[in-house]
Parts: sequence; structure tokens; C-alpha cells
Amino acid sequence: MPLYWTRHESGNVCGSDLELLARFLSNRDVDWEFIAQSLVHINLRTDRTGIASLNELLAGTRLDFDGRDIAVRSLWSPWDHVAKSDTRGVSDLAPELERRIIKSVGQWSASRESILLELSGGLDSSIVAAALSASGADFSAITFVTPGADGDERHYALQVAEHLGIELAELLHDETGIDLVALPRRPLPRPGAYSALGGIDRAFADNVPDRGISVFGGIGGDNIFEFDGTVAPILDAFGTFGVGSRSFGVLRDIARAGGATIWEAARLAWRAKRAGPRLAWRRDADYLNPAALPDRAFPHPWDDGADAVSQAKRNHVHSLRRIVDFLDRPGRWHGRDVVTPLLSQPVVEFCLTIPSWTWFTGGRDRAVARAAFSSHLPADIVWRRGKGRLESLCGAAYLAQREALRELLLGGRLAEQGLLDRPRIEAYLGRDLVEGDFDYFRLIEIGDVERWVRAAEAGFAPSFDQR
Repeated sequence: MPLYWTRHESGNVCGSDLELLARFLSNRDVDWEFIAQSLVHINLRTDRTGIASLNELLAGTRLDFDGRDIAVRSLWSPWDHVAKSDTRGVSDLAPELERRIIKSVGQWSASRESILLELSGGLDSSIVAAALSASGADFSAITFVTPGADGDERHYALQVAEHLGIELAELLHDETGIDLVALPRRPLPRPGAYSALGGIDRAFADNVPDRGISVFGGIGGDNIFEFDGTVAPILDAFGTFGVGSRSFGVLRDIARAGGATIWEAARLAWRAKRAGPRLAWRRDADYLNPAALPDRAFPHPWDDGADAVSQAKRNHVHSLRRIVDFLDRPGRWHGRDVVTPLLSQPVVEFCLTIPSWTWFTGGRDRAVARAAFSSHLPADIVWRRGKGRLESLCGAAYLAQREALRELLLGGRLAEQGLLDRPRIEAYLGRDLVEGDFDYFRLIEIGDVERWVRAAEAGFAPSFDQR
């Protein structure tokens, strides 16, 4: 649960809900510097919010207030755990990871009477299902099903449910449940709600009306299990072991995990080596006006120490930061007891100690996690490579609402502020989609920021102004 704070008169007010904090805000204006940052530095969550006088107390930090002055201090850093590199093999690491996950899930579930698991059939949610079962929890599961084959993973979810002996409900959703232009219904301190997930949110709300149910999920698994799609682990291995059989073995594993040849992986690694390290948060200026964008990202407490580790471990921590930014976004979770046990501190800290290349042992991503739960789950689940996708669903929604999205973007506040590349957006909206073209996701993403700005400036009536 996020915690926000604002100065009020001679004191300080903290809270987790914007509706509760609204009356204490000295300045409710949209922070346009923040908006520009959020457009170009996606999922960069710092203490800044989209409301001028509101800050967030980030995870791992402490707010000190002596009655006059305020200071924010860092209490926890991922780099402390990255430094404790655990060089054991998968056969030794897997049992420890298994123990930590099952124990964490058991602690989270022990005090909850009614548990519903969002089970996609992917590795991460299946691991949570196995851990719930191993800890003796009483739970059921749901899986979201799309009309298109790319988003229909119910056969995997069914395998897990049958293997563990749990009840599974299938919730169908389609593009008619996605509204790309409607303003968000609930106030958030920063752009948050993903319109592309609206169909899932609506299906969940329609089928799970009991708000007393605790919702578990596998969110964060890709992030803590270092699902890195770059060649950084190759450079990490060569930097650690030098040129030799150990490093070439990692090269082979990364190539296999990415579906590439050894020569392709080696060429990409050489290019990455020549390009040098990337310390800054990744920028995405597509469809934005470069002249209006910030040169640097807002600072974050975890920036300190990032230059002392490998690019692969920086990627690992950046991935962790990105998923933390997701946790309060889905509309279906608002006001519910949502548990993401794979992000439990004992699990995260242990995963950070595991070297980047170890996660790809044998040519499989998330290798330690797969090995940890290989005896708990069907082989098809443990060793599957693919993931469910939403391209067909979101593409259909984009085509159906393209004109409305045009008005939202080109007639909106972001355009007025000069933040958008209007000619490029107009050109894209005017042409048909072709196979492999997913730029519409970027326009939907920008549209989500525009929707938030309009709602914030309208005051999220009636609740925001306490009417």
C-alpha cells in the first residue's frame, strides 16, 4: 500500500488515499514537470507525484518530522543484497528459494479466510498456486480468457488447477470492455489506470462482487526472477570469469533462452560492450516533442550505488522498480486486499543475491524458480517458454476507438502543453495496422496520461473536493 504525505500548516499529513488527503493539499495543480517525466521515463516511480503539493514515501524510506522540518531517509537498498553474491549452483539455490516462497505465502495466507488467486497458467502465478497448496491454504482461482488464441491460456491454468485439486473459474473478456478514452473513475496521485486492462477489470468486478475476498497473484515474478531479455548477463559473466569455458557456457545459455544462435548472441554482446553501460532510466520519446522533454530523470534513492554493479544487476533492480510502479494501477484491485507474495522481502532479498547468469542455467529463463517448483507443478507449466498476449484484443479496441483516441490526444491538454509530436501521431492514426506494428500501444499509453490529467484538472468530482 503506498503512503503519501503533504505539508499542512505547521504539520505534516500522511495517508494512502487521495480522497482522504485532498482537503489538506495546499496546491492541487497538475505538476507538468512530472507529466513530462512520466511520458518519457515510463514506470519511473519516485517521490514526486502528479499533484504539485503531494509526495510519496517510497518503499524502503522513512519520513522524519521534528515538528518543524521534514527529512526523508533511506533505510533499505537493493545493492546491499546484490553485493552478497551467492555463487552456488541451481541445485543448491532452488531449495532455498522454494522454502522462502512457501513460507512467505504461508504467512500471508494464514490470517486470511477467503483467498482468490489470479491464475494465468504462467510460471509465476502457478508458483504462487503451488505455494498456497503447500502451505495448506484454502483457496480457489480465476483465469481470464480472451476470444483470440494469443490471450487464451485456460488450458495451462486448468492443468495447474487439476494438478493441485482447486476450483477454477474462467472469466471471458473482450474488446467491448475496453474504453480507451473514458476518464478514470477514482483519484490517483499520478497517472495510473491502464485503459487496455479495462476488460479484465470489468470481468473481475462483474464476477467477484465480494470485496472481502483476498486476491493473490504472481505479479513480480518476472522481475525478481531476473527475466532479462538483454545480453547483459553475458557481459556480466565475462566480466566475472574472463574468457573461458564458464563464460562461453553462459553465452550458450543466453542464446538458447532467447531463441538465438551463439553467433547472434555474441554479436549483440559485443555491440553492448562497445556501447558502454547504461546508468540512466530508459527513455521512450516516441510520439513526443523532443524539445519539451526533460534531459534527466527525477532522482531515486536507489540511484546511489548503481554505478558499482554490473549492467545485468542494474537491469534486475530497474525491473523491480518498474513492477512496484504497477501495483496500485489495476482498477479491479482498488479497495481490495491484494497480496503479491513473490515481492515479499525475504524472497526479493534472496533473489537479488543470485548472479544474473545463474537465472539462465540450462538455457531457460527463471531457471532457479523453475527448479524450485519442478516437483510441485506439471512439467508443461514448469518448462513452458511462451506467455499469453493481448495484442489481438487491444488491436481490435484501438481500431474501434481510433477516432475517439485521435480527439483525446490531439485535442487534449498534453497537446496544448506542446508535449506531443502531433504530425507523427496524426500520420500513425491515419494508416491501417500491419502485422508486427504495435505502436498503437504507445498511443494508448500516452492516452492514459491524458485521461489522468483531464480527470485531475476536473477535480475527480464529486469525491475529490469532498462534495
